[in-house]
Amino acid sequence: MLFVIDSVPSFTIHFYQNSIANKWQSLVKESYVGDGQDIDHRRSFYHYRNKEDIQKDLIRAIKNINSFLKFNFIKIPNTIDWKDKNLYNDLHLYFEKLAGEFDNPTRLFKIAPSNIKESIRDLNYCVHNLEHDNIMKTNNNIKIQWTKGREQTKRIKLEKNEYEKVQFHKKKFEVYLDYNEVGKSFIDLWKDNLPKDYSNLKNNHYIGLDIFISLNDKKNIFDTEFVTWMQNNGTNPYNKELGIGLFPIGKCEIITIDHLTKDSKVNIII
Repeated sequence: MLFVIDSVPSFTIHFYQNSIANKWQSLVKESYVGDGQDIDHRRSFYHYRNKEDIQKDLIRAIKNINSFLKFNFIKIPNTIDWKDKNLYNDLHLYFEKLAGEFDNPTRLFKIAPSNIKESIRDLNYCVHNLEHDNIMKTNNNIKIQWTKGREQTKRIKLEKNEYEKVQFHKKKFEVYLDYNEVGKSFIDLWKDNLPKDYSNLKNNHYIGLDIFISLNDKKNIFDTEFVTWMQNNGTNPYNKELGIGLFPIGKCEIITIDHLTKDSKVNIII
């Protein structure tokens, strides 16, 4: 599968012969329209933006949501401490209340106009890109995020035997399923100093359209402190069925990616 970015052939994905990769390809064939609106270009290349731009996007999203609701539903301090973990935790709670779950959105989210839905999504996406210095970390990956503008974003629940494909290391140029949930994984709970019984814990148990390509090797995807946190909470982080490992679907052959910018656009040749 060839990915053309900004009219330049950029990389090809060679898929593994396994059920996860096959199902992902079937999702693409079922969902792909080819009208230029299949990929969420803005969020796929969001890490090319600087922190100040993302902070402005977040404030703009909050103002749009509050204006639509006609009261300050999302409350933020006049002077924002962008390093305050509690700020991001609170904002994510607002997002959960506004959006609902992946397959069970709130009534508000169902009836809201498209620009407000996008602001609600921005609330989530900006938070994840601002906390934990995620902007720098995402430079180790190429993310391909599929648009949420369609009426439905399809996904397929993983079967028990498919968890055997999970790995806890990254290989350079290998392609993995991205997080296809609405919520926080165990890793997020640890980073955000939240309890393990957090009400909206959502690890990844679905094959979804969003993927990422690793640009580096990493022997262990877990920090030592996270492993200790999990063990102290009575859970083995290396249990493949938890849904916090990586699901590889193929190998990427890079042609050129030096031209990518925050305004890049993707076309796919299936």
